[in-house]
Amino acid sequence: MNKALVLTFAIAALAGCAEMGKKGIEVKGYLAACPATKSSIGDVPSCGKAWKLASGEAELETDGDLEVEVYGLVLNDTSTGDANGTPDGVDGVAAAVVCGGKVVAQTEVVALSKQGNAKIERKVSVPSDCANPVIVLRERYEGKVGGWLAATGR
Repeated sequence: MNKALVLTFAIAALAGCAEMGKKGIEVKGYLAACPATKSSIGDVPSCGKAWKLASGEAELETDGDLEVEVYGLVLNDTSTGDANGTPDGVDGVAAAVVCGGKVVAQTEVVALSKQGNAKIERKVSVPSDCANPVIVLRERYEGKVGGWLAATGR
């Protein structure tokens, strides 16, 4: 009887451990625009100018489904002249997952509209031991993916 009970608990514990291995990282939150304070997020550099965001949300599910949606992501810097209130030369964005200060996953670039709107829905692979996950939206400017324009809580 005792051996059967111990064996039952052992099997249940192993099954639980196997399920734990299947679970991934989950992040959900509102995005905040880059204030141009030269603050990087891990190895992702800061934006060059201040940005504002009408609204934005990001969600990374345990299965790796990543969804990021932004509206009104535009420059908020009068030094840019007529470009203020527009995305200026930023024509696309990519979503990246930063764990422990390192980019561990990043999507392909999607278009950023002239109004500063974009939606990303992709599957990414994130390590299960991801420490302090942050989702960042990175700019594509002059064909290159660069600094962050918006991010979840840091």
